[in-house]
Amino acid sequence: MKRFLSLCLAAYLALSLAGCGGGLVDLDTPKSEELSAQYDYYADSMNIIRADMKITPEQADEVFIILVSCGLDEKITSIYENSGVYTVNFGGDSLDVTLNGGAVDTVQQGQDTLYPEFSKHNVLMDYDLIVKDVKSGSGDVIGEYAYIRIMKKQLEEITEENYKEFAESVVKDSGYNWVSILCDDGTGICFPGSMYYVADYGKLFASGVTNRQTSGVCSQK
Repeated sequence: MKRFLSLCLAAYLALSLAGCGGGLVDLDTPKSEELSAQYDYYADSMNIIRADMKITPEQADEVFIILVSCGLDEKITSIYENSGVYTVNFGGDSLDVTLNGGAVDTVQQGQDTLYPEFSKHNVLMDYDLIVKDVKSGSGDVIGEYAYIRIMKKQLEEITEENYKEFAESVVKDSGYNWVSILCDDGTGICFPGSMYYVADYGKLFASGVTNRQTSGVCSQK
């Protein structure tokens, strides 16, 4: 009778733990031995992945491998799901994961996409152009120029792909006399004539042009 009660209690505890994400999961998968040898946080992380994402041990292995490639370097402490997005917390970091049929669809950190391909969020596309009139010496409106204002640090962190997207999506065919990216330290990038394939970097006037361009493009200051 005592043995029967002990077995019942053990079964109850196992089910209770599994229900709250703390139960042990089946680590006997084709990749478990190799992953256990490589990562000392594998087993603990698998418990949470398997329980909270409600996927098979084999699927959890693949999720774990992808998370490691995206920066997971210690035990997962918690996973929270909100509208189909799983926020995976570990140490002081977190990753946002979406699944499709038990497989990882995307992994993001902040606004950057880490998986399936790295794609840095383009901060240049977050700002609406500020449009101003270009005036002649007599005060007549002879055109328009446009610019965005960002921090210098933001400009330093943009990628070649970010720059290209801005040039081709915002500057190209815009029709402005010039388009500029103005930084807080007074420097920036100017596309004279809204030519997306030509740009000058340097110290800019408030209107977004360089000293060299004031004679050939405008005299705004």
